[in-house]
Amino acid sequence: MTAKLGKTTVWDVVRREHIIFLALVFVFYFFWSLAQPPLAAPDEGMRYQIPQFLFENGYLPHGAEEAIRNPQWGISYGFAPYVSQILGVPFMKIAGIYTSDPGTLVVAARLVNVIFATLTVWISFKIAARLFGRRIYRLLFVVLVAFLPQFIFLSSYINNDMMAIFSTSLIVLAWVSGIKDRWPVKSCVILGIGMGLCALSYYNAYGFLLLSVVLFFASNLLLEKRSFREKEFRKSVYIVAGLFLAIAAWWFIRNYIIYDGDILGFRTTEHYQELYAIDKLKPSMVETIQRQGIPLGEMLVQRGWLLFTYLSMVGCFGAMDIWLPVWVYAVYTVIFAVGMAGCIMALVRFARSGNTDGKRRKWLLGTCMVLAIVIPVVLSAYYSYTSDYQPQGRYILSCLIPLMLFMTVGIKTILEKICKNKKSVAIALAVICLAVAGIAVYCYFGVLLPAYP
Repeated sequence: MTAKLGKTTVWDVVRREHIIFLALVFVFYFFWSLAQPPLAAPDEGMRYQIPQFLFENGYLPHGAEEAIRNPQWGISYGFAPYVSQILGVPFMKIAGIYTSDPGTLVVAARLVNVIFATLTVWISFKIAARLFGRRIYRLLFVVLVAFLPQFIFLSSYINNDMMAIFSTSLIVLAWVSGIKDRWPVKSCVILGIGMGLCALSYYNAYGFLLLSVVLFFASNLLLEKRSFREKEFRKSVYIVAGLFLAIAAWWFIRNYIIYDGDILGFRTTEHYQELYAIDKLKPSMVETIQRQGIPLGEMLVQRGWLLFTYLSMVGCFGAMDIWLPVWVYAVYTVIFAVGMAGCIMALVRFARSGNTDGKRRKWLLGTCMVLAIVIPVVLSAYYSYTSDYQPQGRYILSCLIPLMLFMTVGIKTILEKICKNKKSVAIALAVICLAVAGIAVYCYFGVLLPAYP
């Protein structure tokens, strides 16, 4: 919370070394997508049915279309937004010119998430440039984002999670620049695009939509003392709302039309699941944790929901059956522990500082960042408790950007407290960056490749 809202230039954002870094991570992510067998990752089989249907038929399917409906669950992913899968079809078309090999078409569809992951790293550079004065801190934040094993794994197969993470990175960039620059047109455009993409990604990321509305109006009406009567403020609202609707409205209008007013598809999904699922998976028959009368606290602690969600947030590959070595989780636990301790120190120091306008801005931004971490965790826990027990870290990784921002601030605070000079800090940060990147490389050569000989 003590991160500096500094100025940046085009050259700060588009440096030559940034381009080289982005090219390298793109190649790295792409090799991950090549290493995995087709449809081996969580839900990839059901996800792939949609771009495969589009590739073969050329139109958007109804969620209950038999060709994409899972025979056990009785439903498909066609009821929820699948824009990420739609974007994979052009790559499949290009690949289809040269081959009809099913595995190659799957890899082509995966390319969308490779690109989304690379773009997320690019946006991370921009966020870091606005928040951290020294380049070594900027690099630390980007490395923490780019080389988290589970983030890389999500980039390598067909899912909606990566689009959610990319959209939230845009939203966070808009928050930071909007708070700092008093919401110029550019920040409003980024926010509108980010919110539109977020709405079309994953419901677990929807907390960012609510928080964006709160932050936008609170910063304008309470901090900037603007009024809706002001032309510039109305213009900002219209830009954000207009871009959001232009990007996302079509999907929910379509749902409203074809699913009898069910814009989110929840009620329709449950209807068809009850109709077509095998008996033990019908909503009326599923023995959820809640129906078993088990307290929420027991699910979280004794049954290991918190532990398995945390571990799989760091990294868990395959169909949630390829775990990393214990030492990898230990290293990340140390990183997170140090980061959290440093954040507490930074918060105490920040709270004791003078009451200024800049402080109120940082309070607002910091509070929204904290809530952006908490909300996905709460939503995932609620789903596991009331519907389907799924302690999977990917369901909470929409919080990745705020989480790693806090970790960077915390590590920065600790190192500046214990190190004697800037050179010592730089050396320590370089070691951390190399360790994090090294773990990612190890996970590819030492975990992923041996799992699929």
